[in-house]
Amino acid sequence: MKKKRLFMLTGLLTLWMGTAAAQPYLVDAGAAERVRTAVERGDTRLKPLYDRVLRDADKLLAEPDPAVTDKGMTPPSGDKHDYISMGRYWWPNPDTEDGLPYVRRDGHSNPELKKFDRDRLGRFSANLRRLTGAYLLAGRPEHARKMASMLRTWFLDERTRMNPNGTYAQMVPGRHDGLGRPEGVLDLYSLIDAVDAATVLERDRLLSKKEMKALRGWFADYVEWLLTSESGRGEYAAKNNHGIAYDVQTAVFALFAGRDEVARDLIAAFAERRLERQIEADGRQPLELARTTAFGYSTYNLTHMLDMCVVARSLGIDLYDAADGAIDRAIGYLIPFLGNREQFPYKQIKDWRGVEQNFAQQLLRAARLKENAAYRRLYEQYRPEEDARQALFILMNE
Repeated sequence: MKKKRLFMLTGLLTLWMGTAAAQPYLVDAGAAERVRTAVERGDTRLKPLYDRVLRDADKLLAEPDPAVTDKGMTPPSGDKHDYISMGRYWWPNPDTEDGLPYVRRDGHSNPELKKFDRDRLGRFSANLRRLTGAYLLAGRPEHARKMASMLRTWFLDERTRMNPNGTYAQMVPGRHDGLGRPEGVLDLYSLIDAVDAATVLERDRLLSKKEMKALRGWFADYVEWLLTSESGRGEYAAKNNHGIAYDVQTAVFALFAGRDEVARDLIAAFAERRLERQIEADGRQPLELARTTAFGYSTYNLTHMLDMCVVARSLGIDLYDAADGAIDRAIGYLIPFLGNREQFPYKQIKDWRGVEQNFAQQLLRAARLKENAAYRRLYEQYRPEEDARQALFILMNE
């Protein structure tokens, strides 16, 4: 027990003595420390959520590490190490005998997606996020070991590692010669969770210098693919949520890989290139409101805007009030529709309650970037239930 406690304290000391540049990008290590201290001092409100987060992480310890090579099919390259996914809203063509080329049904997810890598990547990233949060909260070595094992399996082990590209991401059967599309770059946004996990483990010296060099090399190669490939250039040119998501993930991966100039250039142009062009004077996001899940996509885009604010703040840059308060305008446009679905003038064909809960979470995140009592009150009114899926967010953000 004493040895385990010493491990935890040593890890936490290393964690909090790290330089600002070594901080995780989207995981709030400071919030984890405040929660840990409060629980140790007997906070009965936080303790049940704290315990739930640790139990959730414990359940992941026995699960096999996901690998991109686990899929039962092979990409057109002939290499299972290449990531491949299918466009979410594409379905067999009812007007052709072989169903090709697939046709688009916006807002309706094709269950064929499960045959590819997207769900596997999603589990990998979500599990890493849960383990990273739990490790920051309690410093348990078993959580750190599992994080390290998952990173080695996905990125480093020659038998299982993913190739650093998204060449076949969100391909559509019968179109574009089997290659992916610019939209597929969005699939790999969740690798930010891997970067955060690696950063925490590096500070606690739980990944070797050789492993960290290899991880940074992987992301350096992926950043180069983002900057130069047809899909990467196409996503950079996107005028909707895809363009904003491109900027965020490219900035994070570039910072991790030592390409700071790439991140700073994206952040410097973000207000004019993204916020001013995507958010109207009244706060509408026209390209998101055109979707069949308009409230959901407007909220989804807002999530990425706030992510960029967090990343920029790590460099001492305040983006939240940029573009004449565009983010607050975007939030203000959506607020009247909370609990008022019948007044929403656009389509939202599914999951209204889930979108309300997600929007409530973004209100709380915004209030943490710039204090806003009204946002906090609305969060309390529409916050998600305290299930295992939401426990980590609630614990780290309230």
